[in-house]
Amino acid sequence: MIKYRQMLLLVCSVLLTLLLVGCSVEENETADMHDETAVVSDETADVLSEFAITQNVSGELSDEPSDATTDADDDATGQEEITDVQIRNLEKLSKVWGFVKYTHNTFITGENCWDEELLRLIPIVRFADEDAVNGILYDWFIGLGDDGYDLEFGHDFGFAGHLEEWESELNWLETFDEAILWGHHSPIDTVIESRKIYEFFSALHEDGYDLDWQTFVMMLAETFPDSVMAMSMSQDVDLRPVADLSWIDHEYLGPLAAHLLRFDGIGTMDRSAAPISINPGFATPNFSNKNHHVAMDFSNDGYRLLGLFRLWNAMKYFYPHIGILDVEWNDLLTTYIPMMLEGEDRFSYEVTLAALAHHVRDSGHLLFFGTTFFDDKFGQMAHVQLREAEGRLVVFCDDDMPHPNRTLRHLTVPNPFEIGDVILGVDGKGIDEITAEMLRFLPYPNEEKALAFLAMHGPIRARRAGNMEIVVLRDDVKLIIEVDADNLRGQAAMLHYSHELLENNIGLINPHEPFRGNTRYIMEEFADTDGIIIDLRQYPDWHFYLEMRQYLMEEPLPFAYRSTPSQTHPGMRVDAIQNQYISQSPYAFIYDRPVVLLMDERSISRPEWVIMSFRVAPNVTVIGSNSMGSNGEVSFLPLPGGITMMYTSIGVYTLDGGQTHRIGLEPDIRVDRTIQGIAEGRDEIMEAAIRFILES
Repeated sequence: MIKYRQMLLLVCSVLLTLLLVGCSVEENETADMHDETAVVSDETADVLSEFAITQNVSGELSDEPSDATTDADDDATGQEEITDVQIRNLEKLSKVWGFVKYTHNTFITGENCWDEELLRLIPIVRFADEDAVNGILYDWFIGLGDDGYDLEFGHDFGFAGHLEEWESELNWLETFDEAILWGHHSPIDTVIESRKIYEFFSALHEDGYDLDWQTFVMMLAETFPDSVMAMSMSQDVDLRPVADLSWIDHEYLGPLAAHLLRFDGIGTMDRSAAPISINPGFATPNFSNKNHHVAMDFSNDGYRLLGLFRLWNAMKYFYPHIGILDVEWNDLLTTYIPMMLEGEDRFSYEVTLAALAHHVRDSGHLLFFGTTFFDDKFGQMAHVQLREAEGRLVVFCDDDMPHPNRTLRHLTVPNPFEIGDVILGVDGKGIDEITAEMLRFLPYPNEEKALAFLAMHGPIRARRAGNMEIVVLRDDVKLIIEVDADNLRGQAAMLHYSHELLENNIGLINPHEPFRGNTRYIMEEFADTDGIIIDLRQYPDWHFYLEMRQYLMEEPLPFAYRSTPSQTHPGMRVDAIQNQYISQSPYAFIYDRPVVLLMDERSISRPEWVIMSFRVAPNVTVIGSNSMGSNGEVSFLPLPGGITMMYTSIGVYTLDGGQTHRIGLEPDIRVDRTIQGIAEGRDEIMEAAIRFILES
């Protein structure tokens, strides 16, 4: 039976907009029972026991190591010599397992547990003769049961159950008002349209009709041909491949290749037990059925490789920008398999995952939750507020800092830095050495933005309590500043008014403030100004975005392409043009004087989306430097060890299909900050915006 939540993603996918990071997906970290429990077959029990994967009394796989210690246990914890053959064998296993996990019907339905199957295969494939691996994988694939590759999409469709799910989803969506609905990427007009279509089919059901999937789609297209739902379900939708599957050939896989090449789409609609489903409305991948294996033994090779293979395959099939990396993703396994096998503790496990993930260069969204490796390796972040200028890290705020003790936050401690100080070194290490080492584990977008990215992620870190020695260049004089590390723990708040009237009758809007309903009053106040500056070097409030568009354009204007994952073909994407949604407020008017959007590397994610949306209006100009280049909704990938990785799972492109990820949006007028400008306390981008309005 199709789940209506999966159906609705097709309804909304054409009109989706960027969701607030952290609110876009609610991932269920509770493992699916099929992923959590698994019975070990008799023929592999001996092999598994050697690798500290044990059975408890109930026959379930346990994350806990066996009490018995054998020589084989030592081999399983990184002591075995790692040969080139083993690395190639495991590389092939990862590729085959990942493809089969995402396509085979017994995994889609939850009949087989994907983690259990991998844990069974790892020791067998790793120590097999290289010539025998294809046969092992072939026998494993056949033994899984019917692959479902011949099933037609919709074979499990149930009309009555579909309508029940559909009504439940509509009732849920209709509890929200218009703005909140948009925050969930469900435009109110699309929901109204969906209700109308639902009532049509519900009436048919009440009259005794029981439609199959093909009849349902045909009637939808004939009765509501212009609906978003009908267009989304069209068989003419173009799929764009992003995953490189050229390795699926007879030379590499032998007879197994013929079976895998038969795959032409997942036929099963019900993904409630699948390793990945597509979130309704958001159209983002949902990995919540994957087990976190919180109690894993970090010295166990099986679980370490499970974490590596899970991350590698998730990115391969469900990361929209896998084709624009600086490396070939298919080639990375041979580097990171031995790195993972050489470690025996949590730190080495986390570091290996982070080192692999940094290659995706997802600067705005890639984060690991549940890890400590970065602080363990580099120390806790000292909150020195820095900006990149002229290839240097420069202090741009010298306000006194809040007291590091939370109970004394009403007090402040002196800031030892001055605006314009250039950071040269920390505790005997040059800043170039520090940044080079940190960037190995951080997903900065490109070399040009590396330092600007690092400035926002704390390059000054305290490895120990007590004094730190920080070398700075101040007025061309090198100084050593000794500061108590604890006094750099508090972070000064950046205070802004929601709006203010500048000199020369120019309005300034700081859209990060809570804005719901306030845009009307701000625009009424600014109605007679000679120009408006919107500072999008900050994270804008969602309501401001929704409300402001009606003051910039009379009609909805397309402004981007949005790429979502195919729900039937892993590794392929569906691209759809993104139009505006204009609120119909009786108080709105078209502001016809210059509007300037400020942008720099702090414009990440939602600011980028808002800039793309606003800049298509006729009187809007973007001034500043390139944005960071990380735009689109996020997904959360559970990893063994209780770790969750967040990443960008939706692609956003310019109207002509141009890349924005990694390179960022380009301003109409380029302005870069300078060290001198920072030292003088000037906002050079703001100054350029004011000059532009005065000269217009």
